Amino acid sequence: MSFLNQIEEKSLKFYIGDVSGSDPFYGDPKAYVTLNSLFFPDIFSESARITEGKKLNPAIISDIPRLFSFFEGLFSAFSKARLQKECTVFRVERAVDFELCRNYGKTISMTSASTAGFLDAYRDRRGIALMRFMIPENSHCINVAETLDFYAKPEEAEMLIPPFFGLEIQEISMSDKEKKITDCDGNAPIVSVIAHVSQITEYPECTSADTKSCQAGIRVYNALNKGIIPESEDIREFTEWKNNFRTEIYSMMKSFIGSSL
Repeated sequence: MSFLNQIEEKSLKFYIGDVSGSDPFYGDPKAYVTLNSLFFPDIFSESARITEGKKLNPAIISDIPRLFSFFEGLFSAFSKARLQKECTVFRVERAVDFELCRNYGKTISMTSASTAGFLDAYRDRRGIALMRFMIPENSHCINVAETLDFYAKPEEAEMLIPPFFGLEIQEISMSDKEKKITDCDGNAPIVSVIAHVSQITEYPECTSADTKSCQAGIRVYNALNKGIIPESEDIREFTEWKNNFRTEIYSMMKSFIGSSL
C-alpha cells in the first residue's frame, strides 16, 4: 500500500503523466514540460522545448492557486519519501539545461532520472549531456515504482529528485557505447558526468513581482506555440513573475523537506 495520501498521490501521478480526462490542467500527460520550464530563468527553456516540437500549456499558469496546490501535494510526497540506500540513476539531459545545473551547482527543476540506465525516450532533445546522479541514503527522492501501488510507466523506472538540491559535478570519459546515444539530430552527447547529490541549497529572495496572475506568461506561451517571437514586454513581465514564483516554491519546498537529506 502506498504511504502517500490521496492528494500526494494525485500530484505525483499528474507530474509523471499518469492522467485521464480532458481537463486542460490535470488531463495534460506532458504537463511536466511546462511545469519544469517555470524553474529556468528567462524563456530559454521554453524556447528550447518549442524547437524540439513540444508545446507549452497555458492552462498550467492560468490558475495560480491550483498550480501551488499541485506543488504542495508533490512536495508533501517528497517529504515522506526517503531512500533506504544510496543509489545511482541516469538521465539524458538537454545540454543547455545541464550547463545551468553545472553553473548553479544544483538541480534547477524536478529532475527525473532512471534506475534502468540512459533511456531512449529522452533522446528527443537537441544537444544532450549524460548525467549519472549519485544519491546518498536517506535522501528525499521518490522511487516511483516503489511509491505507487500502480505505476503506469514501469519501463521508465523513474527516480524523482527535487529542485534546489546541491550537485557536485565531475566530468568523465564517455564509453564507446555512450557515444552511440544520440540526440534528435543524430549527434553524440556533448559531455558525460557524475553528479553527486547533496542537501537543499539556499536560494536568493526575490520580491519584484507577485504571483497572483500570469497573463504575460500566457501570452508568451501562445506566441511560442505559434512559432512567433513574444513581445519583449511580455518576456520581461513573465521573467519577473518566474523569479518570484521560484522564491515562493523554494520556501514551500523547504517548509516540507527542511534543510537536510
